[in-house]
Amino acid sequence: MNRIAIIGTGHMGAPIARALWKAGHKVAVINRTAAKAEALAYECPGMAVYHDAASACAGADIVILAVKPHIILKELSKARHACPYASFVSLAPGITLAELEAYGANKAIRLMPNVAIDNGEGMSFLCHNAEAHADAQLLAHSLEATGRVAVVEERLFEPAMAVASCGIAYALRYARASAEAAIALGLTPADATSYIAQTLRGAAAMLDTGIHPEALIDSVTTPGGSTIRGLMAMERAGFSAAVAEGLTACVSPRK
Repeated sequence: MNRIAIIGTGHMGAPIARALWKAGHKVAVINRTAAKAEALAYECPGMAVYHDAASACAGADIVILAVKPHIILKELSKARHACPYASFVSLAPGITLAELEAYGANKAIRLMPNVAIDNGEGMSFLCHNAEAHADAQLLAHSLEATGRVAVVEERLFEPAMAVASCGIAYALRYARASAEAAIALGLTPADATSYIAQTLRGAAAMLDTGIHPEALIDSVTTPGGSTIRGLMAMERAGFSAAVAEGLTACVSPRK
């Protein structure tokens, strides 16, 4: 059993804390709004709640920094004195392993889940320095209950994040646009949303077969049919180019 401290119990910190608690780790949490941390601990008996970071991190094997990106390095600097031998895990895009090391993390890990971890269908990525290899593997295994977890090289971390973390919003924007069109064609909002959700689940299941997306598209298009006419209309409107530009913009260098 490892002792894991989680600073921040928001929309990322809370599901991560639950998953690690379910995996049998000793979890301590702290949040700026104490009531949120206390509600999470009530849901997870045995999870400890602290009101200061030093106490929460004392003796921790792993410290997960699930706070706003602009204060992560500040929180790391404060916490490292309480647990100098811990692995420090950043959930912030753009903050490199080298920066974490420069602020005192001898064992540095970057973790980026997407919001679907709360539904058990997340896509999370980890990268780490050499010293944190064992703890990164432990986290990857412990977070499998939240969905899929992949350990990648740091140079691929931001592109992977764009596809999966930012990509959730892009997929939902497609769903919203589809729903609006469906409503214009006469479907009710509830039916349109339900049908689109099931269609996306079906598309995801087809992708999981490993067959190339274009081959799958070919399997549902017939010469002169409605599907190919719709695809051509979307391409004339710049659909593929817009998706590619969105992903590229997502990994623009941090200012």
